Amino acid sequence: MDLDQLRTALALLRHRTVNRTAAAQGLAPSSVSDRVRRLEAELGAPLFTRDRAGMHPTAAGRSYLRAAAAALDALDDAARQLRAAPGISVGAQSSVADELLPAVLDGLKRAHPDLRIHLRPDPDRGRLLAALDRGETDAVVLLDTGEHIGDLGFPKPASPLEYVDVRDVAMAVVASPRHPLLGRRVSMEEVRRAGSLIGREPRCSFWMATRRWLGPDVELTAVGGLAGVREWVATRRGIALLPEFAVRADLDSGRLALVDTETPPLRLRLVWRGDLGAADRLRPLLYALTHA
Repeated sequence: MDLDQLRTALALLRHRTVNRTAAAQGLAPSSVSDRVRRLEAELGAPLFTRDRAGMHPTAAGRSYLRAAAAALDALDDAARQLRAAPGISVGAQSSVADELLPAVLDGLKRAHPDLRIHLRPDPDRGRLLAALDRGETDAVVLLDTGEHIGDLGFPKPASPLEYVDVRDVAMAVVASPRHPLLGRRVSMEEVRRAGSLIGREPRCSFWMATRRWLGPDVELTAVGGLAGVREWVATRRGIALLPEFAVRADLDSGRLALVDTETPPLRLRLVWRGDLGAADRLRPLLYALTHA
């Protein structure tokens, strides 16, 4: 059934004449008449009788149109709820949002075109977790390690949190080309003794990972953002422990070089509040993260 035909018949029930109905709906009078005739033909019964005074609903037509109006109201309400339905709000550390999530979100959009994802990148993990704690986001994607949220070295909110580790994130020690550590297998202790270790700042996951790997007393120099760390390494001012995804382009171009040493991976972790019932809504995102 053509809903436009049905809406025109309901308008005719209200306005009584074809001309008034046409004016109200922005149609030509002939279009109003044609729509009503086609609807009646589809139903196999007349909805109106016609005389010089206008259009008058039959008893059966009035009953049908009242029921149809209720059904249309229900459909319109369902459509409004659908349009207003919240999507999934996801916070993510900036490096993760910039490097790992675009491909994930592209795949999610292809698989679920009606699902809206609101990405909220932030370099400050504390702000991300605080927003999750307040219920302003549904989940956070971050880098962590260990069996508990925050084992990497950061505090977690007091709210009951649940998580799934999506996959390991490989870490790499990088140096400038022709650095003395290159060209041979290097131990963790040699990296530690090399000195001139560079990091973003103490709240950074890569900074925490370096201290967790080399010890809490290892000396690190803070240089700001990730781009700054790569620049310092490339210009021979130190070495750094960074995720492979953040340095892949520099390694491929030869701007940075990989030190041959064994480094423990971090985990890409999806975290949500366990008391807000978000787990079911997060299933498409979790599937996309694990298959990207």
